[in-house]
Amino acid sequence: MPMPYVNVPPTRSASCVLIMPTARSSRLSAMTRFTSSRSDSVSSGSIERSLTFSPTHAEIMAGSQPDRRRRAPLVFDPPGSRLTAVRDSQAADVLSLRRHNLSLVLHHLRDQGQSSRIQVSADTGLGAGAVTSLVGELIDYGLVEEAGVRGTGSAGRPRRLLTLRGRSVAAVGVRFDAESVAVRVTDLAERERHHERGPHKLRGASAEEVAGVVAERVERAVADAVAVPVVVAVPGWTDQGLVTSPTLGWRGVPLLAALRARLGPGVGPLSLANDANLGTWAEYQLLRLSGVRDLIYLEGGIGVGGGFVAGGRQVYGAAGAAGEFGHVVVDAAGPACPCGRRGCLERYASLPVVLGAAGIPAAPGELDAALEELAGRTEHGDPAALAAVDGLAARLRPVIAHARTMLDPRVIVLGGYFGRLAPWLAPMLARDGPHLPPPVLARDGPHLPPPFEVRAAGHARDAALYGATSSAVTALLDDPLLITRPG
Repeated sequence: MPMPYVNVPPTRSASCVLIMPTARSSRLSAMTRFTSSRSDSVSSGSIERSLTFSPTHAEIMAGSQPDRRRRAPLVFDPPGSRLTAVRDSQAADVLSLRRHNLSLVLHHLRDQGQSSRIQVSADTGLGAGAVTSLVGELIDYGLVEEAGVRGTGSAGRPRRLLTLRGRSVAAVGVRFDAESVAVRVTDLAERERHHERGPHKLRGASAEEVAGVVAERVERAVADAVAVPVVVAVPGWTDQGLVTSPTLGWRGVPLLAALRARLGPGVGPLSLANDANLGTWAEYQLLRLSGVRDLIYLEGGIGVGGGFVAGGRQVYGAAGAAGEFGHVVVDAAGPACPCGRRGCLERYASLPVVLGAAGIPAAPGELDAALEELAGRTEHGDPAALAAVDGLAARLRPVIAHARTMLDPRVIVLGGYFGRLAPWLAPMLARDGPHLPPPVLARDGPHLPPPFEVRAAGHARDAALYGATSSAVTALLDDPLLITRPG
């Protein structure tokens, strides 16, 4: 393993400059400077500008808000150089510094596609010598490779380009519900290597049974990969590896422990996350480059879920359950829900209920085919199908209207089976119903209402699966040293 490139300055005090990538990078945009003495922590320095970050893998898994200082490169250079940092109780951890800066280079290459060493140095603020050492280490790990040369446009040697390699990495996303299991595998550059989705009845199954089904598919898909980070999207809430899911009939089921026992030490890190949160994050990644910073994600399937992004940051809530639209009560006298309430939206808007209203039978494992039949009948003007979709829109519209009033999103994204029915649902949900006037700003204010759109999910029914896979990639980008110690 290459020697650490870190040199701790012997001086008593110094200035710590934390350089962020330029606006070309989608993850960071600013420069922050801290000034401190050796006895002070970096966090006690003065912050000159605020930052906005995409969530890291750990933050997504924990359902927490992004750490606003995480991506600052901590660079220890000899005294007198342009970048000098303070040694404190945390910054003195050489391993943490190396991990941090390896991660910074990998994130840069993911954002930029291809880049020269000089460009990596310019955009990250890392010194040229540090970049050379870091890149060499990443090449040794098989995570980065050289990809040709690029002329400088002037006299001088052409620059060798770097790109993510990662063919030895199998980033795995898993998504399951009561009726099906899906697995998607990509390499480090998020090029798809495997994608399968099939019926499997899991309602009422134990954690060990689910772990066996998931592990069988994962082991078949990853073959001889060196690093195998796995993120599992679950249809419920997670707390320290315990899963509560009304649709599965689970309450505090130890799924994470069962998966670890079944998959073994060669696979990891292994994480669980709410499927709707992962779907929200995946859809936001598709829209953020077009300027969307506020959206609501609404997903339908066996259950109903969703999530929020406000001001470019995903909102998780205190317990990670923000966006649980399925358990909003829409009729206090309605049917009982497994969550303990009565008249939850899920009792009226889940796919099996809507199929039943359209008169379309659906045996376990046949929901996909039944959904296509519903879409086909709706397209051809079948009265029962149209009535079922109209009834669904009538249940969704007030919930969306109240969410719009509270959050003022620019876009509402329809995922799951809602996305398949978006050609008919979206126009009905975009207009205000007879008992739901438009927002106050649109009626009484001097300004025009902000632009508003209802659209189908870009990842169709697999948003949570794509979110899980992308988060698995992010786990390795955040900590490249996992390549030497999986799990």
